[in-house]
Amino acid sequence: MGRRENPLDPAAGPVERFAVELRTLRAGAGGPTYRAMARRSSYSAPALSQAASGERLPTLAVTLAYVAACGGDAAEWEKRWHAVAEEVAAVPQENGDGEDPPYRGLARFEPGHAEVFFGRAPLVDNLLELTRTHRCAAVVGPSGSGKSSLLRAGLIPRLRQATEPRPAAIRILTPGEHPVRTHGAALRPAPGRGDTHVLVDQFEEVFTLCPDPAERAEFIATLLAAREPAARLRVVLGIRADFFGRCLEHPGLVDVLRDAGVPVGPMRPEELREAVVKPAAARGLIVERALTARLVEETAGEPGGLPLLSHALLETWRRRSGRTLTLRAYEAAGGVRGAIAQTAEELYAGLDREQAALTRRVLLRLIAPGDGTADTRRPVDRAELETGGPERAGEVDAVLDRLARARLITLDGTTVHLAHEALISGWPRLTAWIEDDRDRLRVLRRLTQAAIAWRDLGRDAGALYRGVRLAEAEECFAGTGRDGDLTPLEREFLDAGRATRTRERRRHRALVGSAVLLLVLALVVGTVAWQQNRTSEHERLASAARRAATAAEGLRPSDPRTALRLSVAAWQLNRTPETRSALLGALAQPELEPFTPPGGPEESTALSADGRTLISAEANKVTLWDLRTRRASATYRTPFDEDASTLGHQISPDGRFLTVWTDTGSRLRLWDIRAGRWHGPPLARDTAPPGSAVVAGAEGLEGSSYALAFSHSGNSVVVRVDDRVEVWDVRSGTRRFARAFPGEDDRLWGDVSPDGRSLALCTPGGLQLWDLRTDRRADTAWTGRPSCEAEGVPWFTPDGRALAIQDGHGLRRVDVSSGKELPRLEQVAPVDFVFSPDGRFAAGVGTGDILLWRLDRPHGPVFRHPVAEEGPEEVRIDTRARVLRYTTGNPQGTQTVRSLDVSRAMDSSWQDGAATQAVHSADGRVVAVVRAGRLSLLDGRTGRHLATVPAAPTGGASADSPVLMSLSADGRRLAFGRDAADVLGQPTRITVWDTTRNRSLADITASPEDMAFTGVALGPDGRTLMTTSDSGGGITVRDAADGTKLRVLDRGRNDGVNGDAGALTAVLPDGGAVLTDMGSLVRTTGDGHERTGLENCACRTVFSPAGDRAAVVDSGAGITLWDGRLRTPLGLLSGGLSKGMPGLPEETTAVAFSPDGSLLAAAGSYGTVRLWDVASQQPLGTALPGAGDAVLSLAFGPDGRTLHATGARVPVQTYDIDPARAVTEVCRRAGGTLSPAEWRTYLPGIPYRKVC
Repeated sequence: MGRRENPLDPAAGPVERFAVELRTLRAGAGGPTYRAMARRSSYSAPALSQAASGERLPTLAVTLAYVAACGGDAAEWEKRWHAVAEEVAAVPQENGDGEDPPYRGLARFEPGHAEVFFGRAPLVDNLLELTRTHRCAAVVGPSGSGKSSLLRAGLIPRLRQATEPRPAAIRILTPGEHPVRTHGAALRPAPGRGDTHVLVDQFEEVFTLCPDPAERAEFIATLLAAREPAARLRVVLGIRADFFGRCLEHPGLVDVLRDAGVPVGPMRPEELREAVVKPAAARGLIVERALTARLVEETAGEPGGLPLLSHALLETWRRRSGRTLTLRAYEAAGGVRGAIAQTAEELYAGLDREQAALTRRVLLRLIAPGDGTADTRRPVDRAELETGGPERAGEVDAVLDRLARARLITLDGTTVHLAHEALISGWPRLTAWIEDDRDRLRVLRRLTQAAIAWRDLGRDAGALYRGVRLAEAEECFAGTGRDGDLTPLEREFLDAGRATRTRERRRHRALVGSAVLLLVLALVVGTVAWQQNRTSEHERLASAARRAATAAEGLRPSDPRTALRLSVAAWQLNRTPETRSALLGALAQPELEPFTPPGGPEESTALSADGRTLISAEANKVTLWDLRTRRASATYRTPFDEDASTLGHQISPDGRFLTVWTDTGSRLRLWDIRAGRWHGPPLARDTAPPGSAVVAGAEGLEGSSYALAFSHSGNSVVVRVDDRVEVWDVRSGTRRFARAFPGEDDRLWGDVSPDGRSLALCTPGGLQLWDLRTDRRADTAWTGRPSCEAEGVPWFTPDGRALAIQDGHGLRRVDVSSGKELPRLEQVAPVDFVFSPDGRFAAGVGTGDILLWRLDRPHGPVFRHPVAEEGPEEVRIDTRARVLRYTTGNPQGTQTVRSLDVSRAMDSSWQDGAATQAVHSADGRVVAVVRAGRLSLLDGRTGRHLATVPAAPTGGASADSPVLMSLSADGRRLAFGRDAADVLGQPTRITVWDTTRNRSLADITASPEDMAFTGVALGPDGRTLMTTSDSGGGITVRDAADGTKLRVLDRGRNDGVNGDAGALTAVLPDGGAVLTDMGSLVRTTGDGHERTGLENCACRTVFSPAGDRAAVVDSGAGITLWDGRLRTPLGLLSGGLSKGMPGLPEETTAVAFSPDGSLLAAAGSYGTVRLWDVASQQPLGTALPGAGDAVLSLAFGPDGRTLHATGARVPVQTYDIDPARAVTEVCRRAGGTLSPAEWRTYLPGIPYRKVC
């Protein structure tokens, strides 16, 4: 009997419910053991057991393996899995990957958030113009209208971009309690040319927080003095509308509000739509149309609805499904009206009684109760919130952290703010607290100010409370159990007011404490100065190296060459894990030097089909740019002048022809660019007047009644006029097809096959295929009618055998002969796709990344690169140079060609048949590979074939079941299972193979009692062999040379989930212990009863060469470092593998330590290979470039300077990770070292040196 599984409550959640359903399926199949189920699938017993544990949702692959082993319906369970996955996705995510949300919630937008600040462009333009014509202006609007964000994320970035007049400085401030004392320096102009811009946000604080009327009047007068040019100041005030009347008390403010006031009202529907959709698009996300419409409907016309909208969007983002913000997630978050209250109540419900009381005190301290006006928020120093004293500071910090993570407050250094005043009215519980304590809050505000003034006056007795004020404070806070609401300073202030003796004692204590503090500070300063005197040079270089490494990471997308040079400089200045990470990041950097044609913006540009030439067309010439030499290879004249160039024209894919409208736009002709003459007769006549919309390519057909484009092969021109489609042959100039499709006008488009025989048309009724030779439909034999998106554009693959249709989720492919859908190439929000000329690869540009696929492996890309630039347009594959090239534009109309090195992903050693298993020797010299049922030995460094083992290995019942296989540390001996015992496929014989002589050393046959072997492991020196069997009789140790049984470890004990003996997964480098597949570490000396390890852990584990560390990969693909005896976890490695498809994390398939144990390498099922520094547990650089196939095994070279990876398709890839050789390679790619000018820019104060 196997162990009983832990009971689960199906009502506990979707994951638990799904696990209960899996268990029910297994029970209905007769309750097979997990070991028996593993024999029927390609997954281990622990993995299958974990799937039904209810701890996490298993992957789809593991689920289907579980179902197949129990005889279930795979299609039905796949639907169940997707349904549960959607439920899990609706639960708020903790954002552990550090992804920056596109929405700010209740927090305001800062200048650094300009890239996701949308919807206020006209208002920003008006305000910017107002600041240019008036030296003092005001922005007035109700709370929640977005005034702070308008100033910070709208106006400041525009001021920074201004050239004439250029501000001397830009400053932003909030008045606070003492505006003159706090901001006196900020109100003085900065040196240099230009005016200093001062933005005063939350101007109403001069009325709500500043208690001194004289200081208030002085501050206002200083601001209004900016109206004089001699002041060299320009002031913008942000004023809440309900304080408009208070502003009218000051004549100078009346003039400003009358002459230079900008009212901020609610956003119009189109602005709301922009504020919802565009921030998501900037982060590569999609907002459902139904959600956008719902948000606009619920928020339009609401003067203070923006923070409610932003918070609802943030909570929806936390519940997003993959990369999509859904209406279901929005409703789960509570919607615009209830999202704030739901967030706050969820947080409050998770607090214990003490934390709830502390939260109430903290939030009430952040409120300034209104006196005839609405309540406002009040910035508070963190020390003011420590009402329990320093000993309870940790509790306050914990509450502040939870409030900040819920985005109900913001932490700015030592200052705490309420995230937005919308929380005051949006959370009923907080509103009730304010109403209950309104009078006490007013007393508390006065008490706080008096205590601070008393402290600032040196605890002068004349500043203490007396008479009615003292009695009022004592009534509210003394002797009622409410003195816990006071800070230590406030309690001290009251105590001093009650007793002179206590006051004097505390004054004396304060003086003594101050003297001690000064003495301690003097000692600390002296000690620090002494240490800095000894280490200043080292710290200076270390700081400069860190700056260089950080700058290199930031420059890789935009200035790859400088990034390479800075990476080398960082390493040469200070050799630390951080700078080594920068160096290896440069080594893995795919970005090549971008190319921007010299001169001004072009009328039209295009990349040639082979990706090697940029073709730019201007008013009277066409220039061909060789992207390899970065020089103009040819310049040709065009037949039109400046006026004619305003008409749309296109360049053929091969760059040979240009479409030109003649006779005032009524005739379409082809211009032979290279020959400089007309080619053939006119292709179309009287089809469109000059003013018609001519679209430069099939991508831009939205809303046009007229369009033309070359076919993707360039052999034809396709013209659409309303609902009529014409096809013109480029070579002969003859019309080959003309047909009207009534009612389908601008949703109609097509492409001509490379052989010129077929026309594919995308229509609202579906995809159509026409034979151009017979003018008849050629799709009559299709079994179905493939659909077309509303903006779908079909095109033929280079071999003409398939059609491609781009939609919002990637690229659909349809077989031309049958009409059947081929596997989709998945990509979020794609912009452009292209096939390589040889038809073996496809590349796609999306709003957030560039992907490359091998079409013989379409289930996932072999290369993925994030795109930070805005507006990626077309992409091409240069198969000769093994480079991806894509274009980006800028607002000035200039095109830039960016290039990515994909040589690894296009590795020529890619094999058709996939290997299913591989194992390296510890020194990386030999690798054993199982491919198509055959076992081969390869050179682990070069991939050269060494030998084929004649005996066929055996794993399990299926062809891809894992083979029992183990290599000795030196690679001289190989042990593997063979001869299946029954239909379950477990081997009955273990063969030990001499890899140097390619012959068998020993054959070990399972005894009748053992039945079949379940595990095998060679000792590090290859002299001993350890096996386990179905009998569960422990671990048998044998002589590997002849199979003689030496001893049995832990007889009568097993590790199986259901009574079977466990398999063996790893051996300590000294051979002193062996690890089972259930995580138990069994000593190989004595009887093996001494055990440690991770019980019942379905993990992949590898030990460091010294045996003092272990890397454990759990089922969630996280990598944790442990001590060598698996007793103590040392830390979870940051970063991890993140190259998987959206929603499908990459599975870690291989892990290896370097020979000295300082580095750890890990690889995954999508080909990602990453390195970590073991001591700091930090990742080294980005992922190393790979071929994109699943990595089956990893091994470092004997000296640790190389890393070898064996993949399913590419036998061996070698990475040179030696820092010295990396410096040489990076310097070669960078073309030299930093120039003195670059050195001064990035490393100021450091003496110049050549680092290459």
